[in-house]
Amino acid sequence: MKRIIILISCVSCMWATAQITPPPTIQRSNTTSRGLTINSRKGTLIEKKISNLGKFKNLNIQKIVTRDGSDNSSESVLGIMYEYETFDEISKKTLTVDKNELGKLIQALQTVEQKENEKANQETKYKFVTMSNIEFGSVYREKISSWVNYIKTPGNHFNQNLLEFNKDELKELITVLKKADQEL
Repeated sequence: MKRIIILISCVSCMWATAQITPPPTIQRSNTTSRGLTINSRKGTLIEKKISNLGKFKNLNIQKIVTRDGSDNSSESVLGIMYEYETFDEISKKTLTVDKNELGKLIQALQTVEQKENEKANQETKYKFVTMSNIEFGSVYREKISSWVNYIKTPGNHFNQNLLEFNKDELKELITVLKKADQEL
């Protein structure tokens, strides 16, 4: 009899705590990018043309033009394509930045370039995150008295794509992005 009472008590406790436990949270992206509107159309032939505009480190900077075959409407965006290879996997991914956002990015990087020329006396950090979750940033490391710039592309926890570069390479990146801005 005691066993039955203990068993019923355990089952009741488990049932009660199962009812209290909240459901798991669903992770959603917090981006508000409208994305490519033509690319998401259904029931029509979509044409995509990709032109390489330049290269920065292992990133290919591209102009991507999509055109709807039914009404000949088109849109252009900047594509940042990166690829990597591991023992078992080869992957290519292209993230996009529209023209308005590209102008803001260039302006932010130019501001960072100016700040890097000023004397910093404490640890300082900057970042600019695009609508497609590409993070461009800069960190002043007081221990080594130097700036470290980076581009962090979205990935899962095990696949962090971080590209670090120095002050001189920042100038090169700005030049490539300015050229791309003129092409769009």
